[in-house]
Amino acid sequence: MLGDKLVTLRKKNGHSQQELADKLQVTRQTISNWELGQGAPSLDKAMELAKIYHVSLDDLVENQVEILVKEKKQGSGRLLKSLEGKKVKISGSDMELLLESGLDWGYNAAVKVLEVNDEWMRIEYTRTKENHLMKKETVVKLIDIDMISGVEIVEEE
Repeated sequence: MLGDKLVTLRKKNGHSQQELADKLQVTRQTISNWELGQGAPSLDKAMELAKIYHVSLDDLVENQVEILVKEKKQGSGRLLKSLEGKKVKISGSDMELLLESGLDWGYNAAVKVLEVNDEWMRIEYTRTKENHLMKKETVVKLIDIDMISGVEIVEEE
């Protein structure tokens, strides 16, 4: 999972493996190995990666946090900062990607916005656990701001 995140974040930021290796003062092969899951960055290198990608170290390495990105840049997250702590419904041009990634829009359309920066919206929601009718699980996702085309604030009951 970490390897997949590293590939996704590197590509989102437009870096080649060699460019990233040069920034981190490691070999290109080291970057390739991390991305293939054949090893992991040391703590200091993981902290550098988190800083380069503007994510927390927890979000980078935590297996329960999924990262969703869109290649093309569309806007900025500055206006979305005021949504932190609120329940919202999100719409976007790549809704099928959001749906395939597990957002249970039918049962629990609202998500809680945990954090927003210029590149990411960190959300939390509850969904039905896979292969269980009654069990629920809490999911945290990082969504690329560029995937979001609209947000509707949901009134609290």
